[in-house]
Amino acid sequence: MTLSLIAACSLIKPVETSVDKQTRARTLANEGKHADAARAYAELAADIPADHDSYELLSAEQWVAAGDVPAAKQALAAVSADARSKLPASRALVAAEIAVAENDGAAAIRELDSIGVPASGDLAQNYWLLRGQGAFLTGHPVEGTRAFIERERFLPDPAGLAASRKELFNRIRDAAERRQLLKIPPNLDPVVAGWLQLGPVALELQRDPMHAAAALENWRRMFPQHPANDSVLELARSQIAVATEFPDQIALLLPLSGRAEAVGVAVRDGFIAAYLEQDPASRPRLRIYDVAAESVAGAYQQAIQDGAGFVVGPLTKEDVAAIVPLSAGRMPVLALNFLADGVNSPRNFYQFALLPEDEARIVARRLAADGKLRGVALVPDGEWGNRVSAAFADELTRLGGAVVDVGRYESGRADFSDVIKQTMQIHGVKGEPSTHRSDAVFVFVAGTPGAERLLVSQLKFHFAGDVPAYSTSDSFEPDPGANGDLDGLFFPDMPWMVSADPVTGRIRDAVRGAWPARTARRDRLYAFGFDAYRLVPALRSNGLNGSSEISGVTGKLRLDDHNRIRRDLQWSQMKGGAPNPL
Repeated sequence: MTLSLIAACSLIKPVETSVDKQTRARTLANEGKHADAARAYAELAADIPADHDSYELLSAEQWVAAGDVPAAKQALAAVSADARSKLPASRALVAAEIAVAENDGAAAIRELDSIGVPASGDLAQNYWLLRGQGAFLTGHPVEGTRAFIERERFLPDPAGLAASRKELFNRIRDAAERRQLLKIPPNLDPVVAGWLQLGPVALELQRDPMHAAAALENWRRMFPQHPANDSVLELARSQIAVATEFPDQIALLLPLSGRAEAVGVAVRDGFIAAYLEQDPASRPRLRIYDVAAESVAGAYQQAIQDGAGFVVGPLTKEDVAAIVPLSAGRMPVLALNFLADGVNSPRNFYQFALLPEDEARIVARRLAADGKLRGVALVPDGEWGNRVSAAFADELTRLGGAVVDVGRYESGRADFSDVIKQTMQIHGVKGEPSTHRSDAVFVFVAGTPGAERLLVSQLKFHFAGDVPAYSTSDSFEPDPGANGDLDGLFFPDMPWMVSADPVTGRIRDAVRGAWPARTARRDRLYAFGFDAYRLVPALRSNGLNGSSEISGVTGKLRLDDHNRIRRDLQWSQMKGGAPNPL
C-alpha cells in the first residue's frame, strides 16, 4: 500500500507558483530565449490580474527582442488604457521600442515626449537610447548623438559603455551614408562635433578600407581627447588591418575571350579597380588567366605552379564545378558563381554570385517583415522566370505567406493587358472604374527594365496601381527620362547602383575614369569584381565568421554555413523617376 502511494505521488507534477514563473521568465530573458520569455510573461499576465499590464509590457518588450514585432504590438494592445496614467514610463518606452523596430522614428519620439525623463538608471538609459535611435531614424543626427552621450551617464559598466559607443558609431556611419551630415552647427560641443566628423571616416572604413587609415589618422589629430579614441577607433584599426592583409600573389581566372568575354572583362576591370585603390607598396602580385583560351583545369594548375596564394574565379557554373575536385581544400578559392544545390564544396572553397533567385528571396523576406503575406506574381515565360518565381514563392511560403496566383507574360510583347486582367481578376462595368481581386496585398513583378516599365504603367492603367508593386534589381537601370513609369515600385539593389554616399560615388567615378568605354548595362559586374577583391583578405583571415559582415558596393556581405557569400541590399522606392532610399 505504501509503495502504491509513493508511485501515485511521483506522477503528480509540482504546481509552478507565480514566483517560479517570474524566475523562469527572467532566466529565459537573460539566456536570450526572448520568445519563450515573452510567452512566460504573458502567462503571468493572465494568472495575476492585479499586475496584468506590467507583465504584458514585459511580454511585448521580449517580443521586440525576439524580432517578432506583430506579436509585440499584440501584447501592447492587450495593455489597458489605465496604463497610460498608472505605468506611463514603462508603457511609453515599450511603445517607443516597437516604433524603433518598425523604423518609425517619429512615432518613437512622440511616445517619449509624452513622459518626462525617467530618474532610475535602467529606465533612463533606455529612454536616451530610444530617443537617440528615433532622432537618427528621423534624420536628426545632432540630436541623436546628444542623446547617446547623455545615455552614458546611466550605463553602469564598461561593456555597456563600449556597446553604446559602437552603436553610435554605426548610426553616425549610416547617417553619413544617407548624406545627413551636411553641416555641423557652429559652437557645437566638441564631443558631439567629433562624433559627427567621424561619420565620413566610418563610411570610408565601411566601403573602402584601403583609404580609411589616412582618414582615421586625420580625425585623431583633430580630436585627440575624444572618447571614441579609446573604444571604436581601436576596433576600426583592427578592421583596417584585416581588410588589407593580402597574400603575396592572387590568381584571377576569368573568360576573357569567347562567348562570355564581355562579362569576364567587366568583372576583371572591377577587380583591378579595387586593386588600384590599394597602396602600391602593399599590393599583392596579380596574375590573370583567360579560361576561355585554355581549359579551366589547366589555368588553375598553372596558377598554383606560378605561386598563387589565393584563387579568385572562375565565373561560369560549369567552370566552377570543374575545379572543385582539383582544389581539395589546399588553396583558398573564391568562385564567382554558386555550385548546384546539394553539391558539397571543399574546405577553403567559397562562392560569390549575383543571382536573381537570391534577390527574389530578399523581396519575399521584406514582404513578410512588412506583414504583406498574400499576393500575386507577374513573371516572364522561360527558364529565368521559372527560377525567380519558384525562389520567391518558396521563401514567402516558408515565412507563412502565399502566392495566390502567377501570371506569365511573353517578354517580347508590349501589351500585357490580358495577363494583368486575368491575374488581378480585373472586372468593370462600362463607364465605371474597374475593380480587382481583394486577396492580393502586393504584386511581385519580375523582368527586364523595359518590361517592368510597361507592366507597372499598365497595372496603373487597369486601376490596380493601388496594390504595392515589388521587384528585384533587374527592374532598374539609371535612366531618369524613362523611369517615371516605375514610380511607386519598391526594389532592392546594390549600393553601387542606388547609393548617393560620397565614398561609393568616388569609387564609381574611379572606375568610369579608368574604363570610360565601359557599358553602363554591366555596371553591376564592375561592382561584383570590386567586391571580389575586397573579400580576399576577409576570407583568408576568417574575418567573415559568425555575425561579421563587409559593407561592400554590391551590398552587405556575409558568409553562410555553406561557404556562400550572401548579400543584404538597399531598399528603394521609385519617385520622380529616381530611386529614393527607404
